[in-house]
Amino acid sequence: MSEITDISGIGEKTAQRLLEHFTSQEAAMDAFIQHNVAAIAAVPGIGEKNAVAMMQAFIFKDENISPDSFLKTPEAQRVYRHLLDIIKSYTSTKYARDKLNIYFPMPSSKKNKIASLMDDVAAACQMVDNIFATATGFDQLKQELAGVKPVKTMNPRKIRDRVIVAARHEEYQQTQAKFGSAIDVLLAESPRELADAATSYHHVTASMTLEGVDIPYDAQVDYANLADLEMWQVVPETEISFYSQNLKSITSAIQAYRLTENTGPHVFAGIKPGPITRLKSALEVVGDNNDIRIGTDKEMDRINSVLDRLDDTIKTAENSAELRLREFLESSTVTISGKDLMNAVGGDVKDLMDREISGRYTEIVKETVQGIIDTLNLNQKESLLLDDLFSREIMTSIEADRDAMEKLRLMLRARLAKRRLDMLIDAASKLSDLKDTARALVSGAMELDMWFAIGLFARERNLTSPELTDKPGIHIRAGTNLFLEGDIQPVDYALGEIPPESSADGYTPERVAVLSGVNSGGKTTTLDLVAQVLILSHMGFPVPGEKVTVGPLDELYYFGKSRGTMDAGAFESTIREFSVVSGTGRMAVLVDELESITEPGASARIIGGILESLAENPHAVGIFVSHLAESIMEHTLAPVRVDGIEARGLDDELNLVVDRNPRYNYAAKSTPELIVERLVRRASDEKKDFYQRLLDKFN
Repeated sequence: MSEITDISGIGEKTAQRLLEHFTSQEAAMDAFIQHNVAAIAAVPGIGEKNAVAMMQAFIFKDENISPDSFLKTPEAQRVYRHLLDIIKSYTSTKYARDKLNIYFPMPSSKKNKIASLMDDVAAACQMVDNIFATATGFDQLKQELAGVKPVKTMNPRKIRDRVIVAARHEEYQQTQAKFGSAIDVLLAESPRELADAATSYHHVTASMTLEGVDIPYDAQVDYANLADLEMWQVVPETEISFYSQNLKSITSAIQAYRLTENTGPHVFAGIKPGPITRLKSALEVVGDNNDIRIGTDKEMDRINSVLDRLDDTIKTAENSAELRLREFLESSTVTISGKDLMNAVGGDVKDLMDREISGRYTEIVKETVQGIIDTLNLNQKESLLLDDLFSREIMTSIEADRDAMEKLRLMLRARLAKRRLDMLIDAASKLSDLKDTARALVSGAMELDMWFAIGLFARERNLTSPELTDKPGIHIRAGTNLFLEGDIQPVDYALGEIPPESSADGYTPERVAVLSGVNSGGKTTTLDLVAQVLILSHMGFPVPGEKVTVGPLDELYYFGKSRGTMDAGAFESTIREFSVVSGTGRMAVLVDELESITEPGASARIIGGILESLAENPHAVGIFVSHLAESIMEHTLAPVRVDGIEARGLDDELNLVVDRNPRYNYAAKSTPELIVERLVRRASDEKKDFYQRLLDKFN
């Protein structure tokens, strides 16, 4: 494939998105070749689920294989899906769970690819072991990985409290095209228009040619060559927004990097530590909603606190001052001289009252203002605006002047906006070249989660890397069925030209076997174990067993138990399915109790014929679970081995005592008499005689 449109499911619109994101056909194709699902999922409008589907389509076409190429029956596919579900249970991210779907068993022709995956898995297992060697590494890493999600990009809202002012029409057009989507842009054709802008906006970035124009006192105006400005210099929120929206994911990814940087080769290998250190430092001031993190700047926190408490503080102080003045007036007496009395009669009562209470009134006002200053922690310049908060004229009630309050509020907001802008610009300048590092970290952390899950799966389930050989067969030592829970008895089993240790009594190298034995003895469990080993080993994944050797396969046929005697149509369909054994390819055929397709005598003949065809293929292996071992062997001339799982009796609690390990070249009985014996020994009523009569039939 040379173009992304060659991949099934990628139409013109999706291809355009990919090309715009990766900038070239080669870069987009390289993401598919490298199986970089995270990079593809980061393309706007695609997402994880679609990225995985595209990657699967690419792999299917590029490798000319699919899961169905190896997993030839629904039962084989069931085992594969169940195994994936188990591995997925160890993941922390949706990305890892989704990406695991691109891994599936591959045929022997992909032996090199399987071996390469085994190397990757071995590195993952080593990484997990190294993490467990640290005191808290595992818990910390799981926690950090749970916080990682794909990066998202959303443009912030247009800034309304700042403006760029151009001096010429051409300069205005260029500036409007560059910044107009993020901030207001105005054309000042006269000094008055610049002055108006300075009074209408918290901050003005003006053309250098406008420098020298008289503007209002305290207006925030910076002059610059507008053509040289970068977006982050005037609207730092456009840069900060990416980091703010993805803050949790990026910081979690940084921590995941730190926790694994000394644990061996891993997915962060291509990222240099320098940019990560700079990124971590710059993010310390970034908060949610494209803003500065609360607690990182004391002055901003102080001003925010003042604004939050301003109204309540002044209202409380106002009420307290009013109460103090009223109490003073109610408890006061006025001594009037004759002259004052004559003046009062003449109408100068107010002057008399002012003179008598002015000292106390002034004292209450002064103490109230100082209390507000102390409570709000105002600085000297801010405190000056409270000089006119209460009337200097003697009043019989105390009430704050709302205009003075608003002047203070406007000053605080302007200073907060300037402080915030300076800090945002500083942060944006440090972060402006680190987006690629942040994206790579998040992508790496999601990849890490998948490999960490695989390594954790192997560690907690005591899995081992299988040995691949060119000989047909399979050898499992101390294998444990992954679908079982609790205390599981390990099983040894082998087929074909991969002999087990010399201690395996009775072993002969037949590639096809009939597995007989007791009901509930573990025959189906053993069959599932073999299927698990074959599937995982051909995926390049670790397998359940202390030591496992697997011969090459191209196809796995697993036939589960048939339910009841079939009608003619179903019987014919089943025989058609088994015609695959007449092939000559590398295949494994696992069959669980095929005898129920028809009456026992005919079933034994049919199974015998199937075994003969399978045994004639030098590249095939097969296990048939059956209770008809002796009858089957009467109807086949093929080199087929009969193995058995035997019950040795009942324990003190009347449970079957079963050796789960199949015995080679041993036809084990299903021992129904033990089940009947258990019924006899447990019965204490009239049914005991009935059970005893059945048991006597076995004697």
